Amino acid sequence: MTMESLHPDHLQPGHVVGPWLIVQVLGRGGSSRVFKVERDGRPYSMKMGLRPITQSKEGFSEEKYVEEKSAYRQLAREAAALFTYSSHPNLLRVYGVDFWPNPAQGYPFLITDYVEGDTWHEWRWRTPPHAIGLVDTFSDVVRTVGVLHARGVYHRDLKAENILIRRADGRPFLIDFGTARLPGALTKTLGLPEGVLHLVPPELLAYTRTEAWKRGEAFQGGVAADLYALGVLLYQGLTDLHPFNPELPDEELVAAIATRPPKAPHLLNPLAPRSLSDIAMKLLEKRPEDRYPDTQALLEALEKAAEKERQSPAWRLPLYAVEGSPAAEPTPQEVAVQPAQPPDTASAEPEEAQPPEKEESQAAPQEPPAAPARPRRTTWPRVLLAGLIVLGLALWLVRSTLAPPPEALLPGSGPEKGSPPVPTPSRSAPSSFLAAWLCAVVGAGCPAAQVKPPEPAACPREATEAMFKELKIRLGSELRAVVDVNQPSGLGVPGVYQDGPVVSQIVEGDGNMPEGTLLHGRLWTGPGIYDTYSEMDVDKKRPAVMGRYTLAVLPDGRQYPVCIILGDHVGRVPKREGSKEGAAVLGREQPVSAVWRWP
Repeated sequence: MTMESLHPDHLQPGHVVGPWLIVQVLGRGGSSRVFKVERDGRPYSMKMGLRPITQSKEGFSEEKYVEEKSAYRQLAREAAALFTYSSHPNLLRVYGVDFWPNPAQGYPFLITDYVEGDTWHEWRWRTPPHAIGLVDTFSDVVRTVGVLHARGVYHRDLKAENILIRRADGRPFLIDFGTARLPGALTKTLGLPEGVLHLVPPELLAYTRTEAWKRGEAFQGGVAADLYALGVLLYQGLTDLHPFNPELPDEELVAAIATRPPKAPHLLNPLAPRSLSDIAMKLLEKRPEDRYPDTQALLEALEKAAEKERQSPAWRLPLYAVEGSPAAEPTPQEVAVQPAQPPDTASAEPEEAQPPEKEESQAAPQEPPAAPARPRRTTWPRVLLAGLIVLGLALWLVRSTLAPPPEALLPGSGPEKGSPPVPTPSRSAPSSFLAAWLCAVVGAGCPAAQVKPPEPAACPREATEAMFKELKIRLGSELRAVVDVNQPSGLGVPGVYQDGPVVSQIVEGDGNMPEGTLLHGRLWTGPGIYDTYSEMDVDKKRPAVMGRYTLAVLPDGRQYPVCIILGDHVGRVPKREGSKEGAAVLGREQPVSAVWRWP
């Protein structure tokens, strides 16, 4: 058998490595391959390096020899960490370290426990967690990191792909200690990692500008760096978004990480508890000293938040919906949860708002809603059952009509950077579940099927009252917004947008809707949408983007149903040159307009 045929990439199910029978290829990383193997009928995991160990420099360049030694040390570092600390229930046990096919020039491999489970992303996409479940699982991860810190071990690569959650019981495991900092051992130099730049802490960026970086000295990455990584995990769990958009050009992404705080989770996702949002933001502070001092302080903050709010029905609602994932059935307490009401509107029925005279012909007559009847004690079970059925049907209808976004924003861009390397359900923004909730409970406008743009329709009465009575937005006033909060404005390059949920941010407000307000809505970018101004001249019809927003979240957290469109009163924004199917190019800032009727 030739040396070429022995490369780990050639190993397939049915091949044998020593006493280990390969049954499945689990993963392909940049420096190793992971296999599910069996011995005596019991499953294990085998991680094999992609470079063979070389005992002699003869026949090898200095660079290649050093590279191979470094790859070996990375696997050896992981073995050392697990051998020393694998008695912990959230770490894998090691059963063997060897070389294949022989110790002289073989590929190093490591045998550990096999865990039937999901990564952090896969776990929360499979069944979106409630706040309670998120805190419980996240706290287990924090405790494990704390045990390592107490022994002088710093993981330095805590990301979604390195958190494995066992399906049988939900226990999280920390994996991949290849870049860990161990007491008394040589520390691997950390630079700016390719593909996960959006996850690095600000202090690592600062380190790359120092003389230590130029000399090749290691980035220590102690407690504070691991805490920042935990903050990223919590942020992803609360919002289903990254703190910083990985699709930004590297220069803009580095500037954002170094200077701009991310949007607070509770503003991006109104279902995220404020207490957990504040914890995530503290973990993501720019200065290490502004974060929690250690994992124990973080655990105390999590326990305090959970103890205070754990019994709240809001903590039992899924934080977001993902296409294809099983949705948890609501409990009677969950059905009673209502979105936050605007101030001073709950005590009395507001007077119906009237549109200005020039808009009277557009406003469809609406009947005032009937006051809810108070059920008799003998009939409440039937009322409750009917409510559950209506809510379930509404959620099913909306979720079934929301098409998942395309896998790529740009042609050829592939999956989102930092996402798990194996196929999982498409990520959907928090507004998907929020739209369903508002449709079922508040009566806000439900989106139409995504195969074509929605038809013109009258706005819900609650939305018009909120906009023109509570928020006091003037019809025709100049409002502007950043189309996507993950593509911030002022960067001199256009944004690229796709069909699906979107969160925009007001940069020029009006009335009681100030700058910083977030608008939750949906974009339609596909064929069949044209600039209305040129629709009559077929030869000059310009493809356009259509957007509708149904919820406004003010900087102080108050929420209002709204009817706001992207663009002026015609509700269309022409696409820029360079747009392609599924990837519409627009300026990052656009006018938005409050309307009485969806155009």
